[in-house]
Amino acid sequence: MIRYLTAVVIAVSLLAAGSQAATPSASQWQADYGKALSATRKDDRPLLIVLDVPNDPQSAVEAKRLQADGQQAKLLGAYQLCHVDVSTEYGKRVAQAFRAKKFPFTAIIDKTGSTVLYKKLGQLSNEEWQATLAKYQKGLPTYHTSFYRGDANTSVNSPGYCPSCQRKAQLRAQQAH
Repeated sequence: MIRYLTAVVIAVSLLAAGSQAATPSASQWQADYGKALSATRKDDRPLLIVLDVPNDPQSAVEAKRLQADGQQAKLLGAYQLCHVDVSTEYGKRVAQAFRAKKFPFTAIIDKTGSTVLYKKLGQLSNEEWQATLAKYQKGLPTYHTSFYRGDANTSVNSPGYCPSCQRKAQLRAQQAH
């Protein structure tokens, strides 16, 4: 899984390597995933990426989610921001790299640019958007404790990508469709 994510990150970075636009400030949305990923690594901030079709109300993220004002300005300021229009050829390649087939699609990548911490298909409620931004703003994986083979005296701390958690997440995603 980690190898796949690393390959996706590298592939998309190479696709975007030719663009020469300036890196945006903290609260500006970048349209170039490769540049945003590079800035994430340089600035030591997580990357918030939104993939959508801006001209289609069903496939577009709500405009208020992209505006940096009020409490949201503080939350968005913790991230490198990337908003990609998937109706373009470039956007289609980025969506393919994330295996996103329905939109809007939101993902958060850790501050090293190597691990996808969060991904969500579809619109997010205001509460879910705010909670997600707050939860991942440090750009670190969340850890959970699980007991090793049922032994209550031995526990293992691991990132949220244990096989059992992945199977549960896949089942939830399938049920959501």
